[in-house]
Amino acid sequence: NKVTSPSNIYGMPVFASDQVFIAAGGDLWHGKNEAWLKCIDASQTGTITKSGEVWSYPLERHVMSTPAVSGDLVFIGDCGRHVHCVDRKTGEGLWKHYAEAEIWGSPMVVDGKVFIGTKKGDLWVFAAQPEKEILGQIDMKAPIQGTPTAANQTLYVATMNRLYAISESGESGMRPERP
Repeated sequence: NKVTSPSNIYGMPVFASDQVFIAAGGDLWHGKNEAWLKCIDASQTGTITKSGEVWSYPLERHVMSTPAVSGDLVFIGDCGRHVHCVDRKTGEGLWKHYAEAEIWGSPMVVDGKVFIGTKKGDLWVFAAQPEKEILGQIDMKAPIQGTPTAANQTLYVATMNRLYAISESGESGMRPERP
């Protein structure tokens, strides 16, 4: 039932500057869509979900994502097909972007860029800044349910059926490959 079903926490809590950021609420399986990105005071102990809340930012729908913190910004994707940028100190929404498909993975911030994939197979790239700036959108040809990672100037993106290594120059090596 949409009113009394449980609320879930799928993503991991993220610690930054004596605060914990977590996406809470919503239930993928029972239809409860209300979800929030929450900032919790990390100096408290015990059950601090409500007592330690500093701010709460409403998301479009349930959320599977772990937030990514970069300086004074928090980024998160939701199953309502949006990527959000939130002010870390105030909880104010700075921008959001309609990504055209549900987001089950988490954003990754590296070198001033936010990378996040969608179930449609798009890898979105944004500038990690308070103003929305789309740096790219790459069709990876299959759903992206996980979180990209980076090492040695290479971005690694796993789709449902392939792992891609994208070089700093933008070369993805996306060519037909035997399964």
